This record gives sequence, C-alpha cells and structure tokens, in this order.
Amino acid sequence: MNEQELKSIWQSYDKKIDKILEINRQQLTAIQTQKAESKIQSFMRSHVVVMVTGIVWVLFLSLILYYAHFSIFFTVSLSGIILFNVFAVVLYLRHIIILSQVNIAESITAAQTKLSQVRVSYTQAGRVLLLQAPFYCTWWYTEELVRNGGPLFWIVNLAVLSFFTGLSIYLFTKLSHRNKSDNWVKRVDKSLGTEKLEQASAFLQEIEEFKTDN
Repeated sequence: MNEQELKSIWQSYDKKIDKILEINRQQLTAIQTQKAESKIQSFMRSHVVVMVTGIVWVLFLSLILYYAHFSIFFTVSLSGIILFNVFAVVLYLRHIIILSQVNIAESITAAQTKLSQVRVSYTQAGRVLLLQAPFYCTWWYTEELVRNGGPLFWIVNLAVLSFFTGLSIYLFTKLSHRNKSDNWVKRVDKSLGTEKLEQASAFLQEIEEFKTDN
C-alpha cells in the first residue's frame, strides 16, 4: 500500500468521523431543544394558572370594594391589595408574552436572554407582592374602633402591624437576585417554579458548549 492510498483511507475515515460528529450534534441539539421547550411550556402553563387565579382574586376584591363601604381603612387596605395584585397580573401576562416569543432554533443567546429576563422579573414580582402584607392587618379597622380603642387594642395591633411590615420589608430585601446563592432563596425560587427556567437555560447552554467544542 503506497502513501497515496494511505492518505485516501485516512481522509475517508476523517469524513466518516466528521459525519458521525455532525449527526451527534444534531441529535444532541434536538434532544436538548425538546427538553428546554418542555420546561418552558410547563412554566407557561403554571404561569397562566397563577395569572387567571390572580385575575379572579382581583375581580372578587373589586366587587367587594364596590358594594361594601365599611370604613376608610377597609377601602384603603383593599385598594392597596388590589393594586399589588393588578401589578402582578400585568407582569405575569408580560412573562407569558416574552416566553411565547422564545425561538431556540433562531438564536440560543436570545432565548437565554429572554429566560433570564423572565426569571429575574418573576422573582421581583414575588418580592413586590410581599409588601401587601400590612394591608391584610388593617382592612377590618373601623372609625369607631380606632376612636374608642384602648391601650391594649393599640399595643396588640401596632405590634402585629409592625411585625408584618418589618417581615415584608426584610423578605423584600433578602429575596433579591443578588442573594440567589442563599439556600433558602433557592428554595423560594424553586417553589415559585423558576427552577424550570433555569433548567431550560442549562439545556441551551449545553447546546452552545457542544457547538463551541466542535
């Protein structure tokens, strides 16, 4: 066997290896893309359920506010709760729109950017919703109760109100994206469902790394 024949055989093997690598890349891309899309769709379905629940809750509270006029404290408290939940519903709708525009085949980088954007925004929505907690402590106040409430009434209620106000501010501060490495912050994110978006992003990262290696 001469040198030319050896080169021909070697080139043939190279082509076969390149073909196998290309097939493996395509299969990995297809599998990881399918996994990522599955996680995104699962998150969107749960997001729709939460958004619809939020809309029902806002409508329910709005009806109560429209037909019931117990006191100024009731009106202000319920209005505050409604505004917080309307804010959340609008954000959820925005998240669904962003995720529906994710096109993995078009650009993995763009898809990852959208996933990260929704993940951070969803955490922010949860943080903001925590700030409505004090309003649940004051909706039942009446003008007569405030005028005639004795020292014990004010001590107990101010203590409760202060506790929930401080707790909501503390959690708002701690649940920052800057503290995402904290174990309990990770557990909160997992309970909110953002773990699915992180998994989808990881699948896309594997595709990107495989392309780079090849």
